[in-house]
Amino acid sequence: MWEFRSMNFWRAVFAEFFGTMFFVFFGMGAALRWTTGPHHVLHVGLCFGLAAATLVQSIGHISGGHINPAVTFAYLVGSQMSLFRAVFYMAAQCLGAVAGAAVLYGVTPNNMRGNMAMTMFGYVSI
Repeated sequence: MWEFRSMNFWRAVFAEFFGTMFFVFFGMGAALRWTTGPHHVLHVGLCFGLAAATLVQSIGHISGGHINPAVTFAYLVGSQMSLFRAVFYMAAQCLGAVAGAAVLYGVTPNNMRGNMAMTMFGYVSI
């Protein structure tokens, strides 16, 4: 519980929030259909990979650069971090992902939104 009063703890939580927000913003922004013609999966994969590498390098020294609740959960299961820190990291990551999607929704023109790069099978989202 002493972590709750630590400035480094809150700095790490906000780093995870902003890291996940930018990761979702850039990754999903690359997955949108901005132009007509063939959709290049390599472009999307490179964008996600470079975004992850850049963000982990940017916030890794602050919070560990997890950016993903699954990575945080793995650290928790491996006893590499406390339950208290893991819960706050996961909450910040989920909220950051929602914030990144909201920002992307806000800056994307109406005619380009489509299904916002959501995986669709017919009319049912997967």
